[in-house]
Amino acid sequence: GGASSRAITLREGSMMPYNAQATLHAQRALWSLLLPCSVHGRVTDIWRAYFAQRLLWDVGLRLAFSPPWVVQFRNAHNYLADFNSEVPLYQQAGALVGALLRWQPAARTLPGRFEELYVHMYELGIVGLSDVRLAQAWLADLDRIGYPFPPILDRPPRAVKPARSGGVRERHGERRAATSGAGQAT
Repeated sequence: GGASSRAITLREGSMMPYNAQATLHAQRALWSLLLPCSVHGRVTDIWRAYFAQRLLWDVGLRLAFSPPWVVQFRNAHNYLADFNSEVPLYQQAGALVGALLRWQPAARTLPGRFEELYVHMYELGIVGLSDVRLAQAWLADLDRIGYPFPPILDRPPRAVKPARSGGVRERHGERRAATSGAGQAT
């Protein structure tokens, strides 16, 4: 296809929420699939998206968005109940993104940073202690099956500055705005 069929990637310092529907994750990003369990199901995938994006930068990976390739037919449901379940997204997302952009991890491995991030999110009241324990069990399981965690890039630790102009760039160099599509770790 034309320009509308190309994927776009987010620059380091740019964050965009994505959900768990119609997403692809590269094998190098398998570690990022853990969904927090202490928050509502309508919030869990969005929090995971933000956590994953921050850690993807540390291993040189990026999030990409493509045009949608599925059509969703929604069942009748209570939209007000959906909204009420999503209140933490509206109340905490800005502070969460700010905290992730300022976060300067001490760990030198991805598993160490993953655990450190979950502890930090617990300390900020974003997730519960059960999520810290779940993250530790997830990392242990991945280690047990021999999953090869990507190495942390060799660069000095620093806070990530937010990208300007929305931070979206088209994979082939042309700037575009991301309005739809599924999140992909590339």
